[in-house]
Amino acid sequence: MLLFSILFIEPYYSSPKNVITNTIPLVLVYLSVKGSFNHEAAWWVSIGVILFLLAMAILSLALSNQQFSPEAPVNKLSNWLKNLVVMFGQGKVIYSFVFISILFLYKAQIIDPVGDSYMLMMVGLWGGTLLINSKSMHSRFLYGKKKINTDAIGEIFGVQSKKIFLVKLFEDRKSIKKFDVVKFKYSMQDSNEYAIRGVVFDTYLLNQEKWAKVLQLSTDNGNNQTFDKNIVYKVSEKDEREALEKELNIENFVGVIIEGSTIGSVKFEYSKKVDDLQEGDLLELKTGGKRLFYQVVGGTTEFEKLENKNESGFIEGEALQLGEWQNEQLSFQKFGWVPHINTPVFKADTSNIEVQAFKYPEYQLGVIPNTQLPSVINLHDAVSHHLALLGVTGSGKSFLAREIIRELGNDTKVICVDFTGEWRKEIEALALTKDNINDFLTGDEHTTGLIELPVMSNTVEVIAATERLFSTIFDSAKAAYDADDPLKICLVLEEAHTIVPESNFLGVNNWDSKAIVNKMGQIALQGRKYGVGLMVIAQRTANVSKTVLTQCNTIVCFQAFDETSFIFLSNYIGGSLVQALPNLNKYHAVVTGKAIRANIPMIVNLERKV
Repeated sequence: MLLFSILFIEPYYSSPKNVITNTIPLVLVYLSVKGSFNHEAAWWVSIGVILFLLAMAILSLALSNQQFSPEAPVNKLSNWLKNLVVMFGQGKVIYSFVFISILFLYKAQIIDPVGDSYMLMMVGLWGGTLLINSKSMHSRFLYGKKKINTDAIGEIFGVQSKKIFLVKLFEDRKSIKKFDVVKFKYSMQDSNEYAIRGVVFDTYLLNQEKWAKVLQLSTDNGNNQTFDKNIVYKVSEKDEREALEKELNIENFVGVIIEGSTIGSVKFEYSKKVDDLQEGDLLELKTGGKRLFYQVVGGTTEFEKLENKNESGFIEGEALQLGEWQNEQLSFQKFGWVPHINTPVFKADTSNIEVQAFKYPEYQLGVIPNTQLPSVINLHDAVSHHLALLGVTGSGKSFLAREIIRELGNDTKVICVDFTGEWRKEIEALALTKDNINDFLTGDEHTTGLIELPVMSNTVEVIAATERLFSTIFDSAKAAYDADDPLKICLVLEEAHTIVPESNFLGVNNWDSKAIVNKMGQIALQGRKYGVGLMVIAQRTANVSKTVLTQCNTIVCFQAFDETSFIFLSNYIGGSLVQALPNLNKYHAVVTGKAIRANIPMIVNLERKV
């Protein structure tokens, strides 16, 4: 029995179960030889020691509770009893105790004698067996030799799509909270040479137990030999924790990619340390070796089914792909694939991107909210292919129009048609009439002209006067084009619903008026060829000529609320950004089109620092 215990069990195991295996046969042996003892007290002492070890082994197993951490009092007691019974109950010790006690009792003539030769043979066999392993037996009793990691918080019981680990927290470690940094080794990982580093993504209460979701963010090849597999350890040492939080970018962590994501847009489960994410904010993630940017366009509340009728609520965010930033082009390059599920998403930090300088006709409309990345428009393309500024009153249309007009003064004749009388207060412009308009177009003294019409209604007189003006401008541009000296002209149509109304919104009901509007639409269609472009400024798309609007290949749309505008704009910016229009902040706009350097629609902050 001694040989079997040493050679086949204890080199690999050392637990109370082995002690039970060793003591039960001895109890049976002592019961069978009770009659050989001359003094019954000696038999009771011997079997009492064995029964004590058996009882302590069973008790140590009974006290062990996997629902608590190793530092729990009940597990501490269980561990102490385990060390005690393993030290005295292992094969070498307990069988040696029996052998020596029998030898002593034999010499004391307390038990029936046996032959001396047999006794000598047994002593030799016992001594040889002990030499098989010279490891000190006392090391088993030293509590604390194997230091228990007091940072153990729970045990892994499931995995979701490789990067998310489900952890059942120990009963006395339920104070764990979101965004705590953790380390662990997973039993199915490729190598035992590294530990996984991550963050507590979320916590749940289920069936009187606390669960946690742990997200893998990186790996650590340092000294992690003390980690038990599938046990998760909290990083509690302050310096290490702060260094890891900075390295893992915990402050900017936003969430993880979830199901329903596509190449053009992703959905993510939102979980941020500081709840400050807003529509229009820029996000980043890494996939395929590239740093991709996405822009937040929406968020909804959802439920996740846990077990039976248990559910957990979370916020599902949506972000449109902008792509990889191309500094030389001052724009984004689309990436042609979808990120993996549970890919970490972070709030973008663009401070390490040095934006290269640019000059006219490139013009910075604004920046992507909370970043330094610019939204750049080519003003030549904006004018030649027509520009529309749309949005409710007070959203910033006229302010942006005035800035663009000043920039266009470098090489373009700008003519503003004004019904309100406000433009002459805001810009320096020559008052134009039919007598000086040709001189204005061909001269160098003035770059901006202003035509003020006396009424603000779409009467036949107003429409006819505007049509004659456009015809004069168009004819001058055509003549200059034919003479190989083309002009660059931008017509600014403030309150466009008055100048180029949709036929259904005409103030007069006769076919002559409709024919005039159609003729103006034809000028808009053909004017680009001769260097005449439009800047259309309107509050709603419903009452502006669609013939004119559909020729505007660059759109800057501020806050809007009417359904007609949503339907029209959805063809340009898509349904997700249309839903964002009512919630846009003041001086924020959705920009898209040929003149915008970015090749996709996006939300831009147009505020100016004073």
